Amino acid sequence: MRTLLLVIVFLLSVTSASHASLTNWTVDMTINDDGGTEWVVALTYNETVPKSDYFVFARVSNLEVFGDSSPIDCVAIYSLGTSIVCSEISAREVVYKFHVKGLTSDLHNFKIFRYPFSVTQTVERMQVTVKFPLGAALVEDIDLAGTGLKPFEPDFGRKGSDGRRIFVGWTFDKPTLGQSINIYAIYEVFGFDPFTIFAVILVIIIIAFLVALMFIFRKQRVKDILPVLTDGERKVMEILLREKGEADQRIIVKETDFSKPKVSRIINELIQRGLVEKISRGRKNLIKLKKEVKRAKPDAEK
Repeated sequence: MRTLLLVIVFLLSVTSASHASLTNWTVDMTINDDGGTEWVVALTYNETVPKSDYFVFARVSNLEVFGDSSPIDCVAIYSLGTSIVCSEISAREVVYKFHVKGLTSDLHNFKIFRYPFSVTQTVERMQVTVKFPLGAALVEDIDLAGTGLKPFEPDFGRKGSDGRRIFVGWTFDKPTLGQSINIYAIYEVFGFDPFTIFAVILVIIIIAFLVALMFIFRKQRVKDILPVLTDGERKVMEILLREKGEADQRIIVKETDFSKPKVSRIINELIQRGLVEKISRGRKNLIKLKKEVKRAKPDAEK
């Protein structure tokens, strides 16, 4: 029995590296749409180590290991879990990257992610982060009423977002040797990407702002031109400005109290100046400010 316990401790050990001590142990887990998780585990030591190993309570795939940012060869042995052993290395930081299936399951209309950690070596700080799929978020307490569950455990975790994904993270300072840390997080998939929605809204706002800016500049340019126009031309242009750039010719006749021929003559003069355009729509004429307003010259200069 004692021999068996020693073997289990070896398999569960975060590292077996001579006399070096572990200063930081970080685990980042990103949940995919299919429930699989991408892991990045970083072990930082206080000195260079010749060996490092890591145990996962699951079968892993797509394994990559780096020692001080350089790829290193390691052996993965599966038995009740996966033991990753890296020998004959020389590094202060060892980073394990791999894919794991089967850590998420259905919980009513939600999804729950669970994983048990075991502290088998003294470490100054342990940090664990779980990122949810795009378009997913933590459930609210009210959604779990009557279940006895919380959105995540341990409940001192910190919620946040990296701009695309919602996450929950935990920090353990000097966790007790032999301590079991069981984490879980319950999330809901809404079927949309918050980042994409934000980007679309931002584009709409920018377009609306540019359109408004163009109208303001065009309106200001027209106002700059008003002093060089005749009284009749100025009245017509003021009506167009008030009507946001376009008006029915009949409205212009009514509001200026000019005769129809006089209004037609004024509009033709404004067309020649390059200030307006006339668009026929059935039995009515729509008068519109030109998008590109040319600088008008006083009658004396024409």
